[in-house]
Amino acid sequence: MAETTTGGFAFRVLLRVVVSGAVGAVLLIAWIQAYRSGVLDRVVNETSLSEFLLLVVIGLPVALLFSALLAGPVLWLLKVRPVWPVVLIGPVLLGLAHFFKVQERFSWLGDRWTVLTLLAGVSYGLAGLLTAPAMLRRDR
Repeated sequence: MAETTTGGFAFRVLLRVVVSGAVGAVLLIAWIQAYRSGVLDRVVNETSLSEFLLLVVIGLPVALLFSALLAGPVLWLLKVRPVWPVVLIGPVLLGLAHFFKVQERFSWLGDRWTVLTLLAGVSYGLAGLLTAPAMLRRDR
C-alpha cells in the first residue's frame, strides 16, 4: 500500500475530527428535539419512581445503543474509518463532561442545550482525534 504523507495524514485526521464532531452534535440535536417535542418529557413525567429507575437502568443503555447504531453507519458513510472507537468513546467523553458539569463552566456560550450540543461535538471530535492512530493500523 502507498505511503501516507504527513500532510495527507494530518488532513485525514482533521477531517475525522470535524466529521465526528459534527455527527455527535447532530445526534444530540436530534435527542434534544425529541425531548423538546414532548415525546421524552411525557414518558418521564408519567412514570412512577420505580418506572423511572427502570427507564434509567434499561432505557438509557438502549438510547446509547440506538445512538451508537445510528452514528456508526453515518460516520462510515462519511468515510470515517475505523468507526467503532469514535462510536464507543464519544458518548463516554460526553457523559464524563456532563458528570463533571463542564457545561456550567461554558454557560456564557448560550443556553443549556447549546452548550450540551457543543460539548457533544467536542466529545465526538476528541474521540476521533484520540483514536486517529487506529487509522494508521488500518492502513497497514
